[in-house]
Amino acid sequence: MRLCAPTLLFILLPLFTVDGYYGQGYWSCYYTGDLNSTEFTFSWYFNKVEYLRYNSTTDRYTGFTTYGTAEAAELNKDSSNSLYFYVDQLCKRSRDEYFTYVLMTVKPEVTVRSLVVSEPRSLSAMLLCSAYDYHPKGIKVLWLRDGEVVTEGVSSTEELSDGDWYYQTHSYLQYTPRPGENISCVVQHVSLTRPLIITWERHLPEDQRNKLIIGIFLMVLGIVLAVVGFLYYMLRSKEQTSRPVTLGK
Repeated sequence: MRLCAPTLLFILLPLFTVDGYYGQGYWSCYYTGDLNSTEFTFSWYFNKVEYLRYNSTTDRYTGFTTYGTAEAAELNKDSSNSLYFYVDQLCKRSRDEYFTYVLMTVKPEVTVRSLVVSEPRSLSAMLLCSAYDYHPKGIKVLWLRDGEVVTEGVSSTEELSDGDWYYQTHSYLQYTPRPGENISCVVQHVSLTRPLIITWERHLPEDQRNKLIIGIFLMVLGIVLAVVGFLYYMLRSKEQTSRPVTLGK
């Protein structure tokens, strides 16, 4: 498979005349799948018809019209007309710069958190699995519940571009909690050698957590006061028993 670098394709040498003639030329760089083999081509057009092309693989010019064939024959006579040096000056240099960003992979940062359900009396709960700052585009996010893939109650956003080569996506799971269950978010991406599994760690809601903290504080305070009271009672009792008794005459 050959890859063509689209950013290396552009129009140059435009020629306009009062009669409406139009000439153009463009060059392209083609790469094999491993990017080790490179081919440079340069094509000349006149009124949208290609009449001459140079190919670095053969290092020769080819004509496609009567004029182009004659021009190619003249150019092929002199090796100094070769454009092969553009393979290094344009294609390989651009490959190193351009494909460094195009082919790089960045692992996603994944978080799982609980969301508040809009209906207070609802028995269902909702989890959000978010994948941030990954590259390239193309990621799969799914949910596991006790080792089984969940299909119901799952909704996801499209992959959103951050505008800086990175992407993000979000997946929601609405479910009815069961005691002792295990829920995980699984992320698959080309940057990962194996799926990334983030297990949801259940936490108490903030209001319940605050009540629990207050309850523990009051319990500890009660124990401290009880211990202090007991020690005070013991000391008072000891003082009273050790006090000498005076007998009257």
